[in-house]
Amino acid sequence: MIAILGCQGCGMCSGFCDALIFENGKVVRIDYEKCTLCLDCVNLCPHGALIFVD
Repeated sequence: MIAILGCQGCGMCSGFCDALIFENGKVVRIDYEKCTLCLDCVNLCPHGALIFVD
């Protein structure tokens, strides 16, 4: 599972993941039916706002 902790709205992850749901430029939810747990969003986030939680 991916947890969202204070998205800054930088947009670095926006072009890499179809599972992220944005509102006002920030990640607010993750569509887990689309998420493949590739962790691209976690690795791309320069703010550490997306983390993997098992």
